[in-house]
Amino acid sequence: MSINEIIIYIMVLFMLIGAVDKCIGGKLGLSEKFEEGIMAMGALALSMAGIMVIAPLLADVLKPIVVPLYGLVGADPSIFATTFIANDMGGAPLALSLAQDPAVGNFAAFVLGSMMGPTIVFTIPVALGIIEKDDRPLLARGILYGLVTVPIGCLLGGFFVPGLPFGTLIVNLIPIIIVSALIFVGLLLAPNAMIKGFEVFGQIIVILATLGLAFGAAQLLTGNEWLISIYPKGAETLKEAFEVVGTIAVTLAGAFGLVAVFTKVANKPLSAIGKSLGMNEVGAAGLVASLANNIAMFQMMKDMDKRGKIINVAFAVSASFVIGDHLGFTAGQKPEMIVPMMIGKFVGGITAVLLAFFLTKKEA
Repeated sequence: MSINEIIIYIMVLFMLIGAVDKCIGGKLGLSEKFEEGIMAMGALALSMAGIMVIAPLLADVLKPIVVPLYGLVGADPSIFATTFIANDMGGAPLALSLAQDPAVGNFAAFVLGSMMGPTIVFTIPVALGIIEKDDRPLLARGILYGLVTVPIGCLLGGFFVPGLPFGTLIVNLIPIIIVSALIFVGLLLAPNAMIKGFEVFGQIIVILATLGLAFGAAQLLTGNEWLISIYPKGAETLKEAFEVVGTIAVTLAGAFGLVAVFTKVANKPLSAIGKSLGMNEVGAAGLVASLANNIAMFQMMKDMDKRGKIINVAFAVSASFVIGDHLGFTAGQKPEMIVPMMIGKFVGGITAVLLAFFLTKKEA
C-alpha cells in the first residue's frame, strides 16, 4: 500500500468516525467537522464548477497567447493557470485543459496550484479583509519572503510527480521563478498598487466562475437549443463538475476531522518550535492553525508580535491548507499527487520560515 493510499484510508476512517459521532449526538467532537466537510460542497461549487464549465473556452482563448510565450523558455502552458489561480478555485481544471504534457499538467494543478495561485487569488485578498490596517506592511513582507521559497517547494514536490523528468521540471520552474521575482519587485516598490491588483484579479475570477456556473445551470435546467448551440458541453461539464465537487466534499468530511485531531496532538511540539523561532504563544499557535486554514491565523494576527506576524504570513504562502482543503481536494481529484503536494507545501513553508527568521533577527 502506497503512502497516498494510507492517507486516503486515514481520512476515510475519520470520515466514518465523524458520521458515527453525528449519529450519537457529537460526543466525540468530530460530528461538526464531518458536517463542515459536507457543507463545503456549496463553496466548492461556487468557486470550481463555473470555472470547470468554461475551462475549455478559457483554454482556447489563452492558448494563442500563453503557448508561444511559455514556449520561449520551453515551459508547458499549464504552468500559467495555477501561477495565478488556486487549484481548488478553478486553476486545476484550467491547467489540465492547457497542458501539453500530462505530467506537467498534474504538477501545475496539484503542486504549483496549491502554493502560488492561492496566494494571489485567496490569501492576499482575504488577509486584507481580516487584518488591521497597520499590519499591511508586515503582510507584504511575509508574502515577499514566502514567494521567494515557492520555487524551492515546487522543485522538491516536483521530484515526486509520477512521470515528470527532472529536466522537464527544471524548465517549467523558469516561468515560476520569473513571476515570483516580478511579484517580489512589485511588492517591494509599489505594495499598495500590487495588493489592489491582486484584489481586482481575484474578483475577476469570482465573476468568471459565477457566470460559468449560471450558464451551465441554465443549459442543464432548460435544455434550450440556442444556449446549447453557443457552447454544447456546458450542461454535461457542469454534471461532471458536481461529481468532482461531491467527491472532494466527502473527502473533506474526513480531512477536517483529521485536522482537528492532528492540531490537538501536535499543538505542544509545534508551539515549542514556534517559541524557539522567537515568537509569542499566539504566533506559535498561528503556524498550527495555518496547516488547516490560514483564515484562523489571520484572525489571530492582531495578538502576535511583529516577528511572529511576518513568519506566519511567510509560512502561509506555501503551507496553508496542507492538511485541510488542499489535502481534501488532491485526494478527491488525484490521490497519487498527495505526497508531491504535501512535500512541496511543507518544504516551501519551512524554508520560508527559516528565511523570515534570519531576515527578522533585528526585530526579535
